[in-house]
Amino acid sequence: MKSRALTVRFVIAIIAVVLFPAFSQAITLTGESNTYLQFRQTTDNTRLAPLYEYLNFTLDSVGDDKVSFHYGGWGKVDLADESYGRRIDSDLQFAYVSFKNDKNNTVINLGRVFVADGIAMEKLDGFYARTDLKGGFGISAYGGRPVEEVQIGTGGDFIYGGRLSYQIPLYLVVGASYLKENGGTDYREETGLDIWLKPVKNVEITGKSSYNAITDGWMEHAYHLMLGPFANFRFNTEATWISYKDYFTAATTPVFNFLPGLLNPAEKLLILGEAVSYPINDNLTLSVDYKNYGYDIQGDANYYGGKVAYGVLGSGGAGFTVHRMEGQTDSLKYDEFRVYGYKKFGKTDLTVDLLEIAYDQQVNGVSKAYSASLAAGYPLTEKVRLVADVEYNHNPVYSRDLRSLLHLVCRFDTAGGKEAQ
Repeated sequence: MKSRALTVRFVIAIIAVVLFPAFSQAITLTGESNTYLQFRQTTDNTRLAPLYEYLNFTLDSVGDDKVSFHYGGWGKVDLADESYGRRIDSDLQFAYVSFKNDKNNTVINLGRVFVADGIAMEKLDGFYARTDLKGGFGISAYGGRPVEEVQIGTGGDFIYGGRLSYQIPLYLVVGASYLKENGGTDYREETGLDIWLKPVKNVEITGKSSYNAITDGWMEHAYHLMLGPFANFRFNTEATWISYKDYFTAATTPVFNFLPGLLNPAEKLLILGEAVSYPINDNLTLSVDYKNYGYDIQGDANYYGGKVAYGVLGSGGAGFTVHRMEGQTDSLKYDEFRVYGYKKFGKTDLTVDLLEIAYDQQVNGVSKAYSASLAAGYPLTEKVRLVADVEYNHNPVYSRDLRSLLHLVCRFDTAGGKEAQ
């Protein structure tokens, strides 16, 4: 209810701004509307027809060319049986006023903001601010009420944090982050390091490490090394380590308490992966990849294979992939095959995607799982596009799952109350 009330207040504020000529003459409005209508039938013969509307837009030059307003939200109404527990539902994803100053790269966002900064990946009602300092240093800070607590009644009452960074343009960005969320007691407290490093041409390193101060343990180390092109070869190496006890403690405490076995807090996971690609020419690319999932308790699983991709810019393309999953359980022992293609016919574009999974042993009585989808898109105008999609699935969970989807995309761009040319 609080989320919906906040949405109404923001919409009223927008209308008020637009109605005042002193401001609206200078305002530029850009955005996009995405409307989805899905049809499907569940295993218990429930017929679902949810209608979703996703709307996002930006108002620039709101009284000042340094001030803008950003909005994103969605609403849903069920046209048939009730889905996901509510016939009518909505969510305010973000809605904030932004103040920017090119000097020192300063930004201040106030409202419902999404923070992706260092170790933080948070949605909150509050503020986010950043600015550059002298000598290559920069600083950012945020604070407010976690949106998840407002919506589902879990988590802390307040969250705050920040990041101190240092950069050498074109070569290095390194940051140190801090985050704390609390209510009656400390709910989360995390610190972390992140890095982007390009020491020489064709070598790039990105990654982060995060530490849980509540459990006194490392949550995650995740790093990527990208090399190339060297004689047209490109290499992408991944190394990720996760401690379930430290990573999921705050988010999944109810799971640990009420659903034992879904996630084992004593589990640790090490992921090592390598992907190599080689373009034969401008249209044809070959690639191979390998990934090892090393679980301390569940054991290892290996996923590896290759891909052939062909594409002509602005015309179409196709691809074929083959992969093998070799794990410890029947559901993680299978061969995977995928074929896809896309093609433009005048203004119409078609996409076909076929996937088959062949299990070594039957899983819930199923030896082969497969899915097939067909999508067609057509531009009704320069800014309005209609897409129709049909998908069929057969797997160990659904013996038969048929879904169809209509997707209407509307882009808009106006200046001073008139459509921009």
